[in-house]
Amino acid sequence: MVEPDRSPAQPLKDSVRDLLVVLARRALGVALDKVEAVADGLEEIASRGGVATSAALGGGRALLEGRNPAWSALKAGVAALPAGITTFLVLTLILVLLLGPVLLLILLVLLLVWAVVAAIRAGR
Repeated sequence: MVEPDRSPAQPLKDSVRDLLVVLARRALGVALDKVEAVADGLEEIASRGGVATSAALGGGRALLEGRNPAWSALKAGVAALPAGITTFLVLTLILVLLLGPVLLLILLVLLLVWAVVAAIRAGR
C-alpha cells in the first residue's frame, strides 16, 4: 500500500537516483584508474629518461595534482642528476649563501668610496 504523502512514482524516482549514484561512482573509479595508469607510465618514462625528461614529467604531474609545477620540475630534475653533480650544486649554493653577505658588504663599501670621491671632486 502506498503511503498518503508519497506518490506512486516516488519509488521509481528513488531507484533512478540510486542508479545514477552507482553509475557516477563507477565512472569516477574508471577515470581515477586511468589517471593512475598514466601517472605510472610517466614515472616509468621519467626513471628511464634524463634530467630534462624527469623535470618535465615532474612539473606536468604536479600541474595535474594542482601543485606548483616549477618547484616540482626543479626537484625532479635535481633528483635525476648524478650524486656528484648534486653534491657540487649543494656546496655551491651553500658557498653563495655564505659569501653573499660578504660580497654585498664589499659592494656597499665600494659605493661609499665612490660617493666620497665624487663629493670631493664636486667640491673643487
